[in-house]
Amino acid sequence: MGKQIKPINKYFWHFCFTLTTLVLLSACGDDGEQPLPTQIPVAEVGIAGEGVMAETAVSIPLVATYTPEPIEVIVNSNQTVMTLWHSWTDNNADALAQLVAGYETDNPNMKINLVYQANLGDALKTAVSVGEGPDLILMPQDQLGDFAESGWVAPITANFDAEYLAENFSAAATSAMIWQDNVWGIPALQDGIALIYNKSLIDGNLIPEDSTDFDTLLTNAIAYHETNPDKYLLCNQSLSADSLDVYHTAPIFFGFGGNEEAGYVDNWGNVLINTPEKVAASEWLLSFIEAAPAEAGYEICQAGFLAGEFASWWTGSWAVDTLQESGIDYGVRAFGRPFSHVTGLFLSTNAQERGHQEAATEFMAYIASPMVQTDLALAVNMAPANRLALASEAVQVQSDLAAFGEAAANGIPFSSSPYADAQWEPIGKATSNILSRVQSPEEALTEAQTAVEQAIQNAKDQ
Repeated sequence: MGKQIKPINKYFWHFCFTLTTLVLLSACGDDGEQPLPTQIPVAEVGIAGEGVMAETAVSIPLVATYTPEPIEVIVNSNQTVMTLWHSWTDNNADALAQLVAGYETDNPNMKINLVYQANLGDALKTAVSVGEGPDLILMPQDQLGDFAESGWVAPITANFDAEYLAENFSAAATSAMIWQDNVWGIPALQDGIALIYNKSLIDGNLIPEDSTDFDTLLTNAIAYHETNPDKYLLCNQSLSADSLDVYHTAPIFFGFGGNEEAGYVDNWGNVLINTPEKVAASEWLLSFIEAAPAEAGYEICQAGFLAGEFASWWTGSWAVDTLQESGIDYGVRAFGRPFSHVTGLFLSTNAQERGHQEAATEFMAYIASPMVQTDLALAVNMAPANRLALASEAVQVQSDLAAFGEAAANGIPFSSSPYADAQWEPIGKATSNILSRVQSPEEALTEAQTAVEQAIQNAKDQ
């Protein structure tokens, strides 16, 4: 194994001043680089309205073009010039520029050109094959399998192995950067849904501190509804027989799976739907809907929470702005094991061809450091992936950020498999059939398992 790069201490101190003047962003702002899944997530996903989950997934044709690298006039012939592609906009892009500026100040022999690409996948497909791609890529990890199989990104295991990731980053963030036994990136940010509760209606004790204590949550939900017949302990927009929302049921299905939970499709294309743990989760759902509102959906949950009909709402950070505007005194508690959105920094194969791998991995080490991740997280209002950064006082004092970060840290990253899209519709249909009692949990999940396996096999045969 090659040399293992550890975070460099000098970066902890030199970066302190670089992001402190940035205005904190709202949780659901213009974070275009971290789109939220629609009810049946597909390749193209987005946000409808002010954080409202879109009712249908809309695929937008992408044009296979890319923004050429800017021409850089090198004054210092000893300076290494690299390019980093990203899809961040507005204040998030400003935060990234400040981060890079801090690095260049500490390393005058380095120059990093930031290039915005609206559609990273198409841009990489066009550019990398002809040697015109970037050196580094900042992106969500859910396309990692596609990019790795296409040869657009290169593994960095020789510099940052799995042990290094596990020592420095959350479990979900670590898992997100590993595909088929190789490390491919450095995790930077993470986000996941959690339970937001109204402090004027309940205290936090009704939401178990053990984030997988579903038995107690069920008991508390039943007791709360019996005591308050016109109210419910929580609303989850996916818990409706006519819902095909796979995203919001994930904390429940994954929450019964233990430490080995790997989602619905693992990195090798194995399908993990009709497992005993997910059957148990389905049976819990059937018990829970007796103490849940008869109808659910994003608008229903939001309106009911604002009206005091629902004491808590299982949702994401995008809902916070509306709650703050309403004046509700709320708290956030991590529960279950949600899908985790993880953004990471990846190495392009072109960087290797240019002889930039060493310089690129030095910048990756900088991004990995707790101080840099703390400041970046505060600037873009998304939890850091680094364990020490997440536990830092600066992050923990931001209670919403800390709670959503805790939820993501214990979650399951989106599958990086090139076959991940095969899972959404069958799982949505299975959940709907379970909640409407059209099928038993075993029947519905077995049918979904078969459907996803067949879809993956068909994709492989093409």
